[in-house]
Amino acid sequence: MQSAEKYFIGIDVGGTKVYGGLVTPAGAVAAQHKEATPPKAGPKEVLEVIEKLVRELLKAGGVPFKSVIGLGVAVPGIVDNTGRVVVTPNIGLSGMDLKKVLEKKYKVRVVVGNDVNFGVMGEKWLGAGRKAQNIIGIFPGTGVGGGVIVKGDFVTGHQGAAAELGHMCVDPKGPLCTCGNAGCLEAVVGRWAIERDIRAAVRKGEKSIITDLSGQKFTQIKSGTIAKALKAKDPVVTRIVAHAAETLAAACVSLNHVFNTEVFIFGGGMIEACGDFFLPRIEKALKKDPFFKDLQTPKVLVAKLGDDAGMLGAVAAVRQGLDLKAITGAYYPKLRLLASGKVAVNATLIEKPFYVRADGKLKEPDEFVPPHITSDLVEELTKKGPDALFIAVGKNKRLTFSPKAARYLKKKKIAAYILPLARVVKAYNLSEERKAVFFYL
Repeated sequence: MQSAEKYFIGIDVGGTKVYGGLVTPAGAVAAQHKEATPPKAGPKEVLEVIEKLVRELLKAGGVPFKSVIGLGVAVPGIVDNTGRVVVTPNIGLSGMDLKKVLEKKYKVRVVVGNDVNFGVMGEKWLGAGRKAQNIIGIFPGTGVGGGVIVKGDFVTGHQGAAAELGHMCVDPKGPLCTCGNAGCLEAVVGRWAIERDIRAAVRKGEKSIITDLSGQKFTQIKSGTIAKALKAKDPVVTRIVAHAAETLAAACVSLNHVFNTEVFIFGGGMIEACGDFFLPRIEKALKKDPFFKDLQTPKVLVAKLGDDAGMLGAVAAVRQGLDLKAITGAYYPKLRLLASGKVAVNATLIEKPFYVRADGKLKEPDEFVPPHITSDLVEELTKKGPDALFIAVGKNKRLTFSPKAARYLKKKKIAAYILPLARVVKAYNLSEERKAVFFYL
């Protein structure tokens, strides 16, 4: 890498790990690194981890710090509008003016914010919400995270504590939430809440295969285990998760009344495992809402950036307001069809099966057995969540999708095109979608 290039550093501080990326102004991740968060870490220990992460990112990217023009940090907790961390329940940063500390040390622009807010901003910049200015993000995992973007910017509220969607009340007489209030959305929809209700049903004597799927100890019911029970149509799990899905759907209708959003984006472990159960119910409730019968129904989309969302959102936040026209560059590589009939991806000549992921990275497939494109290969090619998958085939070569692969593409709503090389080069370069391309030449 050339030292003249400019970069941002995005950091996602979590309870178990601190994850960061060296990111170009266009959003391409040039280097990634993660460090474990020390147990019961205080401010000093967390800052030491952040400093080590920055050093490792620069080392991996082969650039000096003078090439960095901004630093964004996502924190799991309440961050006020000045960048001061008000409270972080699982990390020892509460009360620290993290923005001020990092600006003093690094002498660059720093933005600090809530991790879910940044995650939604990441999805707006490079993920599922690229074409929207008004977005509600809901992430049911162990709990329920949420974030709201209106006209392109976060809704943070007077003290930075707005858009805690998991703690909106959906049932005043409902179960107690971890926050101390009763009937929060999280207390019905979060995995811990679903697990609580399944355990209660089993203790009452209701029969469920969940006891076999979870093992004899029955110590934790993971999202994947819940998905297996749903697939098997277990009556206990189906009833409880249906109640959670209906509650989430009703909450989305109410949120749409408040924000009249363009897009709902859903992510988190429960959606990754059970999205096929939740999302159709949410879509149905939004479409049936009589209050909005004469208006456009918001789109219901699945988050695409995964663990990168918070880190990339931190970069998106710190780059806002900067004039990046001279240094932005391109997110996706440019394809060039050569006179020889081969193709070059930037400076790389493609001479064997290769693909460009939806995050712009060039990869060699783990396994490829033509003429069939298996579901395993499709999952690999679409790992970073493209909306479009282009497949280029050379002369006298044939490819077809296996039935399972075709079903996977349909389920994920990914448009797939198997075309001659020249047509793929043109279509890929012109496409403004989040995209991936596979070469079989």
